[in-house]
This record gives sequence, C-alpha cells and structure tokens, in this order.
Amino acid sequence: MLLAICQGLGLAIAAGLILGVVFPPIMPTWGAVAGAAPLGVLAAGAALNGADEALWPALPVGVIGAGLAAIVTRDVASGAARRQQDGLTGAAEAQVPSGVTLIVVLAAVVIAAVSLVLKPFSLVVLVALAWLWISRRRRAERKHEGLRVLR
Repeated sequence: MLLAICQGLGLAIAAGLILGVVFPPIMPTWGAVAGAAPLGVLAAGAALNGADEALWPALPVGVIGAGLAAIVTRDVASGAARRQQDGLTGAAEAQVPSGVTLIVVLAAVVIAAVSLVLKPFSLVVLVALAWLWISRRRRAERKHEGLRVLR
C-alpha cells in the first residue's frame, strides 16, 4: 500500500508541476491548489487503482502533492517572468519564459518516470518541494522585514 501511495504521490507532483507553470502568476495560492488538486487526485487514484489498493488515500495524497508542486512552480515561474519583464522595456504583460516552462515539464516527466520505477523517490521530491517553499517564504519575509525597519 505504501509503495502505491508513493507512486501516486509522484504522479500527483508531476501533474502539479505542469499545472503550476501554466497557471497565471496573479492566481492566488488557494486557486493554484484548487486548480491542481483534481488532476493530482486522479493521478494518485490511477496509481492506487492499478495496484488494486483502496482509493481513499488518493484524496489527501493528490491534493498535497499536486497542490504543493503547483504553488512552488507558480511562484518560481512568476519570479522568472518578473525578472524577464524587468529586463524588457515596454512589456505589457509578464509571461513565463519558454525555457522555464521546458525545464519544469522535463522535470515533471523525469519525476513521473522515476516514481513509476523507484516509488519512494516521490517522498524525496516532496521534501525538496517543501524545503524550497519554506525557504522562499522566509526569504520574502526577510525582505519585507527589512523594509519595515526603514520606516
């Protein structure tokens, strides 16, 4: 059962990565989770169903895996779009650079493929995504904290 859940988690993370880079940068965090969760639940459910296991773990696994992956990917992609827009003059709207999209999609394919073969790999990816999300939030808080000191 644990290996099937790990496999479902890997597929849900891959789905969340792809959706996170497609979502617009202005989408709120709850919107990214709500948008990625159904596909993550379906991916996790497919893995559990393929292993003839109970389907109820697909709900939390799919929501957590796809939601976290979508949040992190959307934040990273929006940061790349902001940096690209700052470099361009007269740009009307920030768009995610195609190189970032390509890298994220390739990472999602690799994560899905490795999760199908080496099932606990998805746990490592989940921890890495959580660490990246926490470190980005801390960095953003420090930046705003420094601005408050200047007032």
